[in-house]
Amino acid sequence: MRKIYTLLIFLAATGLARGQEINFSRVQDMTIWYNQSLKTDKQNSLDLNYRSVTFGGQIAYNSVAALFSMPLVSKAAKDKPNSGYLSFSAGAASDKTNDGILNNDLGTLGLSYAVPLGRHETYLSAGFQAQYYQSNFNVAGVTGAFGDQFNNYGPIEGAPSMDRLAAGWSYGHFNLNAGVSVFSNGLHDKWYIGGSMMQVNQPYAYKIKSDSTRLKPIVGIQGGYKFTTKEDDEIGFYMAMNWEGPAYRHYYELIYTKPIPGVAGGAAVGVGLGYRYDDALVPNIELRYQKLTLGVLYDVNISTISASGIARDGLEMAIKMDF
Repeated sequence: MRKIYTLLIFLAATGLARGQEINFSRVQDMTIWYNQSLKTDKQNSLDLNYRSVTFGGQIAYNSVAALFSMPLVSKAAKDKPNSGYLSFSAGAASDKTNDGILNNDLGTLGLSYAVPLGRHETYLSAGFQAQYYQSNFNVAGVTGAFGDQFNNYGPIEGAPSMDRLAAGWSYGHFNLNAGVSVFSNGLHDKWYIGGSMMQVNQPYAYKIKSDSTRLKPIVGIQGGYKFTTKEDDEIGFYMAMNWEGPAYRHYYELIYTKPIPGVAGGAAVGVGLGYRYDDALVPNIELRYQKLTLGVLYDVNISTISASGIARDGLEMAIKMDF
């Protein structure tokens, strides 16, 4: 019965586990995930994310993602200011429930090109992504999931369910995404603003192709601003907002970072507070050492699900490496 309970909760929350929704709270690191044009620097970067969500003290699903990005320029061109550059990215993500009931996997490849606007490290950029999304649903190992596996004496041993989902149903589709942005890399302030459209091709999410099984485009807006003081303290604000038809997922974060004196190569510690609209507050800490950044975040549920007496928690870890 506990497994069935967990399954029902997860199906109600499946929208949280879609690979291109705001699944990870470090939106300042995962900008390319939502808008390919937001490769705002000329460094090679690797971002790793892990998130575990529990309902009622039981693990509901785990999400992992890896995203690599690099500018396709020479070493000399990396150091040249106000020069255009082409960038490449590759990533993968996976959402898995306990007992392997639902597995979602996504792979993505992208290209973007940024051109300078004037002489102040301000750029206009456009980017495109191609993705493959695969969903697998299998409750064959969950006893009593479907009624046709029972008779008046109880479960029928070895009897397959007539429901297609019990047989290990899976389906995959391709997504095409596009985005544009403007960003600036000033000495004391950096900012970006971008707009994107994901699932431009409106793929079908089921083998039966009809208007009801066709995915709507996801419209996204991304923005961020970071101010650096003369003492190298940083104050940053970041946001990512997604709409898919009447559904929406918005996230905002404010973070303050202070350098640690006397550390060779530089180090800093930061504290922040995120807000996933109508869903959770996300207090977090950030630790930096040279070009390595570690973020630890925790969801404090403020959504209406708490009124039902069901506790939901989420722990997230993020690693960013620039090289």
